[in-house]
Amino acid sequence: MMSDKKKKKGSIRKIIFTGLDNSGKSDFVARLKTQNNPMNVTPEGEQYEVFGFPILIWKASDQKKLLLEKTHFFDETDILFYLIDIQDETRFDEAVDNLKAILKILTIKPLIMICFHKADTDIAQSQKVRKETENIKEQLKDALKPFEHSYTLTTIFDYTSVLGPFVFALSKLLPFSVVLDSYIIDYFDVQQLACILVLDKSGAIISKTTGVDKEGKLDLDFCQVTGMHLSELYELYDKSAMPIPNLSIKIPENSKRNPNAMVLFERIIIRNKHYYLVMLIKTPEQFESIKDTLPEFVSGLSKTIELSL
Repeated sequence: MMSDKKKKKGSIRKIIFTGLDNSGKSDFVARLKTQNNPMNVTPEGEQYEVFGFPILIWKASDQKKLLLEKTHFFDETDILFYLIDIQDETRFDEAVDNLKAILKILTIKPLIMICFHKADTDIAQSQKVRKETENIKEQLKDALKPFEHSYTLTTIFDYTSVLGPFVFALSKLLPFSVVLDSYIIDYFDVQQLACILVLDKSGAIISKTTGVDKEGKLDLDFCQVTGMHLSELYELYDKSAMPIPNLSIKIPENSKRNPNAMVLFERIIIRNKHYYLVMLIKTPEQFESIKDTLPEFVSGLSKTIELSL
């Protein structure tokens, strides 16, 4: 897929993040982004865009007014994320009651994602948290029966824990290719790259993002040929039980194509399946600016692909 911010996202119209005040809604959505951008605060709440999908975040004060006066703001919701601060046990009953009230006014049945948020690694698997989450699930069991729903533990300190449920929810409503491309295009645009390819073990392209002009087509051809050769090399290394190198290739200054550009190549193993990431960076200096974000991008890419398997 070529990069295009106006690309169609299927039938998704509205994704809402809601929950009590201080449940972590804004931080959760900000953590989803590969690069934080200021939110646009409107009378209806906060508006975001994540991977090209519009997001609405309702504050607690907004919810009370909406539930009483403006229930239409919840109309045609496709995905509703409800965050519960798992560290604030004094408000569990209030959080449960608030979600039940929201469920009653929904005119259609969106996918409901309940996030037990702020489940940091030091407490996520504790007996106390397990007991509290099971108790909340029991309280919500009847109210959620008419809805497709899912529960998950999340924390902003683990990127894949917030990315996972978001990608999972999108993939329930959209083809996997749309979700994967949207994730990659967001990073491509933010980092102003020349091309990104994801290949499978055989060298077949499962996602491609580049410019829409003639230069973009040439970049795509270059990355495809380079990626296919390098993936064959990696598989040969693997068969020979040789150590797999980490590759970054600087294109010589006298090259007729992409002088001084860099190719980054990385193998990703997911459930014993091999995938290859090929990135064309316009200048070596640009690599310095993206190297801090690259591990998180690769981690998110791995999680996105994993959820499709």
